[in-house]
Amino acid sequence: MSTDNLEDGGRTDRWQSLVAGAFRLEEALSAKEGPGVGAGTTAPALLYLDSLLEVFPSSVDPLEDFEGYAVRRMVLALRHALEQQGGR
Repeated sequence: MSTDNLEDGGRTDRWQSLVAGAFRLEEALSAKEGPGVGAGTTAPALLYLDSLLEVFPSSVDPLEDFEGYAVRRMVLALRHALEQQGGR
């Protein structure tokens, strides 16, 4: 999936990736529900966030694509928070 081309198609692909990944994460976490589940659920979340960093790369320019930049900053903050909780 190309994120270099921010024409309408590129933007649509990014949002579809974001939503589809959220559904996959929910399914992965639902499969792990039960007693004693905790840190083991962090790995799928980190993998999802890593995949989002590929879709919203560091080359995203906040002046040209503020929405993409905002998503990237949120992903980085969430990833950092999970790592601080001992996710990796």
